[in-house]
Amino acid sequence: MSLKPEFRAVFTRAALYTLIALMLAETTINYVDRQVVSVLAPTLRAEFGLTNGEYAAIVNAFLIVYAIALGFAGWALDRFGLGRGLSLSVVWWSLAGMLHAFARGPLSLGALRGVLALGEASAWPAFAKAVALWVPPESRLLAIGICNSGSSIGAMIAPPLVAWITLTAGWRAAFLCTGALGLVWTAAFLLFRHMHPEMALSEQAGLPSASVPAPAIPWATLLRCRQTWAIFFCRFLADPLWYFFVFWIPDFLSKHRGLNLAAIGRVAWIPFLVSGLANLGGGYLAQRLQRAGWSVNRTRKAFMVFSTVLSPVGIFAASAQTLNSTLLLISTAVFCWTFWSIAVHSLAGEFFPPRAVASVYGFAGVGSTLGSAIFTWAVGRTLDLTQNYSYVFIGLGFLMPLALLVGGGLMGKIEPINFEPINAMSLKPGPPPSVPHTPHR
Repeated sequence: MSLKPEFRAVFTRAALYTLIALMLAETTINYVDRQVVSVLAPTLRAEFGLTNGEYAAIVNAFLIVYAIALGFAGWALDRFGLGRGLSLSVVWWSLAGMLHAFARGPLSLGALRGVLALGEASAWPAFAKAVALWVPPESRLLAIGICNSGSSIGAMIAPPLVAWITLTAGWRAAFLCTGALGLVWTAAFLLFRHMHPEMALSEQAGLPSASVPAPAIPWATLLRCRQTWAIFFCRFLADPLWYFFVFWIPDFLSKHRGLNLAAIGRVAWIPFLVSGLANLGGGYLAQRLQRAGWSVNRTRKAFMVFSTVLSPVGIFAASAQTLNSTLLLISTAVFCWTFWSIAVHSLAGEFFPPRAVASVYGFAGVGSTLGSAIFTWAVGRTLDLTQNYSYVFIGLGFLMPLALLVGGGLMGKIEPINFEPINAMSLKPGPPPSVPHTPHR
């Protein structure tokens, strides 16, 4: 990724790469910590005698608190700075993850999932804000893809890591060991910030080259923008597909393919490896297309349409005859969702100025987790009534087409919005600027 003059004022190229690597590590650890429960689902269900509905309620304890916390997390990062807010969040969720080792039943486990969610909510708004602040426009989708692949890498690492720790030292040790990873990351991040004090100055300014902080954009103004709601519904309707694979695939492989914990650890990471490759490959492809003359609007929408057309193939995973064909179909669905995701994750930074990115991203995250919580409840209810995953996979197949229909219809052309100050107490969207705040092609 090349640096333009205004970005060189903040970071050298090596420092920018180090920052992106830290953001990737942060999202990876975030997903390792949140997926421990799903990997241990067969073990915990046997330990505590959980029904499908009770397991769904434990998952939703995380998702509901996460949805509420996301809105506050984005607002707090925009107003109080990325560095301190993210550091405190990682320490919080790391300690919360370690406390899972002391769970004694479904109530305590569900309560601890909620505590974990309070800290984890800052992870994705933080990297979106970092990319909007410090990555040149033509490289942002690549940076989004790299950072977003932490979800894939974390979900890929968790099954073999958690299975190995559990088989070696017990399931409680799995929570203690994975939770400690975030404390190590926090020390590395604080050291990086100490070495680059210019980060704090550019955060306060809201733009890498600004010398005076830009005024905040009120929530009322953001919520009047159809682009805010476009991003919200793109995630509300499509993200349940991802959360299903994260939280339910080990249980699916156990019940419908007869795999034990060791076997789940050997294969459950494969779809997430595919997702990680899709994140990196999609980000690189987008960068190449934009350098070849494709506009941001054309690139993002092409990714979304391509993903939507292919995603329904995942419906057939529940009826596949072999483990290999099951994994292939699930991996294809995950690949399609990932291509969709890297385009959608970049939209807050394409529509809104950096000082509003975390707020909009956090609000969209509320939509993501609310939609996922509703779908998770429906999955648990469906399985308790039918004991059949086929109906669940059919429902999954309709999610992304519906998201494209609703979200794509709302967003219009993907280009920066101009927010023109009206007075000291109010801002409102103005007409498109003659010179956009980011130099899109």
